[in-house]
Amino acid sequence: MTYQQPPTAPKRAPFALRLALAVWVVSEAAAFFGLVYLIGLFYTVLVFVGTTVLGVLLVRYVGAKSFRAARDYLNSGGDPSRELPNGYALAGAACLIAPGFVTDLVGLLLLFPPTRFVFRGLGRWLAARVPPVRFGGSGVIDGEVIDERDADAPGRDGSGNGDGPRSIDQGP
Repeated sequence: MTYQQPPTAPKRAPFALRLALAVWVVSEAAAFFGLVYLIGLFYTVLVFVGTTVLGVLLVRYVGAKSFRAARDYLNSGGDPSRELPNGYALAGAACLIAPGFVTDLVGLLLLFPPTRFVFRGLGRWLAARVPPVRFGGSGVIDGEVIDERDADAPGRDGSGNGDGPRSIDQGP
């Protein structure tokens, strides 16, 4: 008879993260029901859908603009470890797509340049506290190149002319 270990409980998220998620969900629900109370269900859903459509359009526009700016920045020799141009505006447009009026408010604040300074400071504070993520070892993959081309190998027709499958690299 074999003895099996009882299953262990999965690790829980940190308390601060669980609390922040709970506060966010409750505030989104309160904002939704508060707006329903003020303007009615139909107009609340209309605003809800309108901000989503606006977010999708802005992601397309701001995303293309950000991609062009990042490409020009990197092509001119810019440091890739620095923040991307229009990154906060792109995050704001993405927040408009996400359901919820509190998230929409954060998205609108991220879209306007005068209010981005609050998020810049928060982003730098978070980036300083998050440990760097490293994948793999030294970044070098050990291996060797094997040349499988053999002049004496029979070709497709059985002759020794080497007319069989060839590699893409036709080398010397």
